[in-house]
Amino acid sequence: MTTSPLTAASFLARSIESDQQRFAQEAERLAEQAARIAKNPPAAGRTTASGEIARLIQEATSLLKRAVALETGLEAVALMNSETGEK
Repeated sequence: MTTSPLTAASFLARSIESDQQRFAQEAERLAEQAARIAKNPPAAGRTTASGEIARLIQEATSLLKRAVALETGLEAVALMNSETGEK
């Protein structure tokens, strides 16, 4: 069994894969939360929609930051690989 040498690019790529999985799970959770909000609009006796939307926005903002970090990491891996000639 041969193993490829551990490089900064390969380490970062593995870390990104893990982060992508967590990102996807979080995005699914946010989508489910948004669907619950859509199914339960503000009504008499139900005044929590604005709070739920505020939380959704906060969590979406956090997810946006994670997306930017992932994209930056992917670009870094691509640059590292292009410098070493790897794919």
